[in-house]
Amino acid sequence: MQRILGILCFAFWGIISAYAQLSPGKLSQAHSKLEGLANCTQCHTIGNQITNQKCLACHKPLANQIRANKGLHASAYAKGKTCISCHSEHHGENFDMIRIDKKTFNHAFTGFALKGAHVSKIKQCTDCHQADNIANPALKSKAKRYVGLTSSCVTCHTDVHQKTLSSDCASCHDVNSFKPASLFNHDKTKFELNGAHKKTNCNECHKTSIKNGQKFTQFADVPSSNCTSCHKDPHQNQFGQNCKSCHNEESFKTLSPNRSFNHSVTGFNLEGKHREISCKKCHDHHETTFSEFKKVKDISCITCHKDVHEGKLGKDCKSCHNQISFLLKDKKQVGKFDHDKTDYPLQGKHKTVDCRACHKKDFTDPLPHATCQNCHQDKHNGDFAKKSKQYPDCATCHTVAGFSPSMFTLENHKNSRFQIDGAHEAQPCFACHKKGKDWIFSNMDLNCKSCHQDIHQGILASKFYPDQTCTTCHNTQNWKSIRFDHNQTKYPLQAKHRLAACGSCHMKDKVQQFSGLSSQCASCHADAHGKQFEQSGQTDCARCHQPDGWNGKNFNHSTTSFTLDGEHKMVTCTKCHNRTLASNPTIRYYKIERFECIDCHL
Repeated sequence: MQRILGILCFAFWGIISAYAQLSPGKLSQAHSKLEGLANCTQCHTIGNQITNQKCLACHKPLANQIRANKGLHASAYAKGKTCISCHSEHHGENFDMIRIDKKTFNHAFTGFALKGAHVSKIKQCTDCHQADNIANPALKSKAKRYVGLTSSCVTCHTDVHQKTLSSDCASCHDVNSFKPASLFNHDKTKFELNGAHKKTNCNECHKTSIKNGQKFTQFADVPSSNCTSCHKDPHQNQFGQNCKSCHNEESFKTLSPNRSFNHSVTGFNLEGKHREISCKKCHDHHETTFSEFKKVKDISCITCHKDVHEGKLGKDCKSCHNQISFLLKDKKQVGKFDHDKTDYPLQGKHKTVDCRACHKKDFTDPLPHATCQNCHQDKHNGDFAKKSKQYPDCATCHTVAGFSPSMFTLENHKNSRFQIDGAHEAQPCFACHKKGKDWIFSNMDLNCKSCHQDIHQGILASKFYPDQTCTTCHNTQNWKSIRFDHNQTKYPLQAKHRLAACGSCHMKDKVQQFSGLSSQCASCHADAHGKQFEQSGQTDCARCHQPDGWNGKNFNHSTTSFTLDGEHKMVTCTKCHNRTLASNPTIRYYKIERFECIDCHL
């Protein structure tokens, strides 16, 4: 038998010698039990290289993972590779067959990508890949294995909830930090958090104790059927267990307007300001049980409020006041007191005035009200005192609807010393009658300068506007419309000069000029002939032109050295005067020096 086995081994090694050295070396410690020629066929197939099937026949946990398409060996990292391409053998018993570059290895190929604290806090692979974290006893004995861990959190982490909650830790926690449970949504539980409950610390409801020798916080099965499960009943069960009938989750002490407790069943219906005040404002005289008013049948205002009238107006406060506001500061807050029953019915703006504005001491004290000045300051500071017969009181011009607008109309103004017309009709009263903070109506200066700035002062001679009366040139309809008679001056306007704007002659570089102006054409007009006709430094344009147009119909050609006669009278000027100045090609040349017939005719 031994002889036959020797022959077979000799034949085996003869076959594989084509690609492998005979007895290449000892096996690693992991495969040391396969040492010896009798075990070669455990891994090698005669005539072929080592196949994955041979490896997986022994390494069944890996085979199971590959079939389940899980783990590193089922990922794109290992697919298409042979086992021996990564795990070489026959290098001695101390050879490490599992070699991974821990710095560059992509853990996502395992089906579990490392994120958050798994990257920042885990220093080495063995922090997780250790025997204590492997549940399978068969794998647990292999200390250097990297398989056997699951993606479940409890594989590596202690279940602090001791199976009282779901094993799906990721439903509440993330990989960055265990505390706080950033993904937990309390609204998905049986007790949705609202109001002040959102600000409450978790430990106030979820108490911490010791369970199974470990610190344990109760999150599941916390009683929440009613408020007294967590809160003490300050009313000692006088009003039952339904706290929501009076309170809400925003605040226990402050009852919001939408509270469901019906106070009308007590005999005192809450309205207006009474709905906004704290319950303790009325119910905290003796105790906190709210029982002190249960037996009171008639609750008057003075039970809680001070009688500011000291009994002078009786105890029926409701005859004048309501629960909206004791002092009526807003016209929308209508009380029951009828002021029309007094000697002074309230009208207009008086309806909105605070009572204390007039009744400064006591509401029962009589007030003078014969004239407006009994309450109001004279805004005119006695300006109408001398005209008391014409204006006996403020009501002559004003109404209780408001100080402005005044009833003093334009028709009334026409009967005054200053009749309003034109643009003055569009001006508000204060434009003329208010100087600073004071209103002035009598003894006003009626000259234009009292309201308008004299822009001609020192420029225009006073004879043209005596006493600075602007009406010599201007009117109240349009300030820019001038009606000044230029014939009063040394330069009467004729023809087109009548149509020219005043500023075209009397404004030089945006500066007014009326006196000392030259009447020469060149003072306003540019010399279109380039000084060809200048004599003694001046050009007399009137020799040829008139104010009604620039055409030269006044020009007499007989005054020149060439008198026009015959056919020459029919020839246009440009026919002969067809040259321009050498210094200015835009100006036509008129002073022809040669005018023999041959100079123009062939």
